This record gives sequence, C-alpha cells and structure tokens, in this order.
Amino acid sequence: MSIRIDLKSAVLALSDALDLVGVNDFQHGKRVAVMAREVGLALGLPRDRLDDLFCAGLLHDIGVSCTTEQQRLAWEWEWAGKDAHCRRGHHLLRPFGHLSRLAETVRYHHTPWTELPDFLSEAEAVQGNLVLLADRVDALLIRQGLDNPLALREGICAEVAATADRVLAPEVFAAFRAVAAREAFWIGLAPRHVLRYLADMALPDWRVTIDFPQFHPVARLVSSIVDAKSPFTASHSMGVAKLARHLGERLGLPEESVVQVEIAGLMHDVGKLCVPDEIVEKPARLTATEFSVMERHSFETFQILRHIPGMETIAEWAAFHHEALNGRGYPFRHAADRLRPEARIVAVADVFQALCQHRPYRGAHPPEEIPRLLEGFVARGVLDGDLVALAGEDLDASWRAATQAG
Repeated sequence: MSIRIDLKSAVLALSDALDLVGVNDFQHGKRVAVMAREVGLALGLPRDRLDDLFCAGLLHDIGVSCTTEQQRLAWEWEWAGKDAHCRRGHHLLRPFGHLSRLAETVRYHHTPWTELPDFLSEAEAVQGNLVLLADRVDALLIRQGLDNPLALREGICAEVAATADRVLAPEVFAAFRAVAAREAFWIGLAPRHVLRYLADMALPDWRVTIDFPQFHPVARLVSSIVDAKSPFTASHSMGVAKLARHLGERLGLPEESVVQVEIAGLMHDVGKLCVPDEIVEKPARLTATEFSVMERHSFETFQILRHIPGMETIAEWAAFHHEALNGRGYPFRHAADRLRPEARIVAVADVFQALCQHRPYRGAHPPEEIPRLLEGFVARGVLDGDLVALAGEDLDASWRAATQAG
C-alpha cells in the first residue's frame, strides 16, 4: 500500500499541534519560522538552508507539550530549565530522515552564540542562532501584546541589542537590524499575513512519497509528544494504538486497514495539547467550563490531521473517539450510521486503555473489572457491544496490548 505524503503538509500539521500548547497563542512556531527565514534571507543563505531553517522554526518547540513549560519559556528568558525541551526535541527529531536535519538547530536554539559547542558546523550554528533570535523576539511580542507588533519595534530592538554581543553572532545581529528597519517585517507578523506566508512557501525538498507503514514512526513521534503532557497519560496513545491493532486483527480487517487504525490510535489525542495542564491533571470532577475546554481536543485532532494529504479518513477514525453510537458523543454528535468499524475500534481502545491507567481522580482498574465497566458504556449506547465482547473474549491479550506488557 502506498500513498503520497506531502512532508510539508505533515510539518505544518505538526506545527499546528505544537502551537496548541500555547493555549491562547496559536502561532508562536510559525512567527519564529517567518522571522528566522527573513533574517536568513538578509544573510544570503541559499534556498535549501532557508527551507530547513523555516522548518526548524516551525518545530523548534517540539520538545514542549506542557502549557506550564511553554508559558515559562515565553515569560522567563533566563529560566534555568529552558534547555530541557531543546534536548527532548533533539532526541525526538534525530531518528527521522528529513526531520533529523533539524535536530541540531532545535538542540541549540536556546544556546548563546558564545557558548555553542565547537563540533557544530557553521551552518548548524548560524541556523540555531537565527531561531534563538526569532524565538526571543517573539517572546517579547507575547509579553507585550501581539495586537500591533510595529508599535513595539523600538523597544524590542533595544532589548535584543542589550545582549547581542553575547547571545548573537555579529552577522546575525547586523542582518536583524537591517530587517527590523522595515515596517513590513513587523506588520507581516499579523495572523492573516503569517498564514499567507506559509501558504506561499514551496519547500520543494520537503515533498516525498513514502509507503504508508513508513509513516508509523512519524505518528509515534506525535504520540510521544502528546503522552509527555502528563505522567497520567504516559504511553496512553501507544496503548490505544496497540489495542486498536489487536482488535482490528481479531475483527479480520485487511492489513492495510489494521495499519491505518493503529496510526489513528497513535494520533487520536494530538488535539489534547490545547488543554491546560491543570485540567488534564485535575484530581476531581471537571466543571462544565473545564469540560468544554476538554471537549475541544477531538475537534482539534480532526482539524490537524485532515490537512495532511492521504490522512483524511484516518483523521475521522482518530477524531471520532468520543462520538457515541447513540449520537450523544462529541464534538460532531455523529451516530452509529456515521461511525465506521475502525472509528468504533479506536473508541473502544481509548476507553479500555484509560481504565488500565492511573488517573488524577482514580486508580487503575485491574483487568478483571474492565469488561464490566465497558459493558456499562455499551448499555448507555456509547460503545460497540460486539467490539467490547471481542476485547473481553481474549482479555489477557487485550490488556497486554493496552498496557504494552509484552
């Protein structure tokens, strides 16, 4: 089975997911990418390096999944823990083909120019410094307000200049001063202009064709970012994916569908990055307002995944995991006639795996209790009874898949 994966679209979708971590600021990575590239253009970098720089800007915070960490990075430039997400991002990107080209830039995007290690190539050092510059400028914008970046130009340039001799390469600072003198640079940071900038980017080296199973590592990358959001959800996406594969095989789905439903399981909670940490980890029942925030996550999953060519159907299977056969689920209120077997599998796997895990408001349920609890969902018209029975018939194997125990 082969589909065409536009890696540019996948990178932009991943950037959309990472921007959700900001909760109320959805374009940090995109603005960093735009600013870094504009300064890189002033430096005269060749097109291929500009493209890699742009993608590194989009994904520079790939090691961040917690809203509290993201907020500290924006508001505390000298925070002692700021380097941790750089190391995590480097670890995540290094194994993956094209994405590995961004790993060193991401690793050192918080390291001042005078402290960069000698083993970096000049290109890697400059790219990391450009992302550092753009990241710092955007942090200042976030702190002071994004309504009119042009009005903030003088103050931001003064703050950048105050530490430029230690933090920035001389040529990077000089290029920034030249670019920052243009009003268009600042006006172009408005959301509609940033989106147009992204749409105009061709990124020819970031379009590849891969066999669909080869997309699995990228899906695992996404799931690891999501599951790192809280210790209570560690390995949740992986467990859902493994159980979804197990149920798909037991149901007799074709192998290509089994692979796709596993991918849907890995990526089903990507939209949960938009949910603040205090809601995910609340040790009590959510208020109506808090639950309305939680309900956003499956819709965000749909919006992110459906824009990756070849992923449109998987986007539905992933995003429908809180729909119910009786039509009372969320966010689309789809009923049984709209929910394909693969979507129902992900829904069953999601509930089963969640019951296996400790959550802030309860302990983990032992395997023998899970069939009874799942039957309650069936009785209420939420889950597919045949699939629940399928999971229960081989409970030990289902539990091992959900918990990845062997």
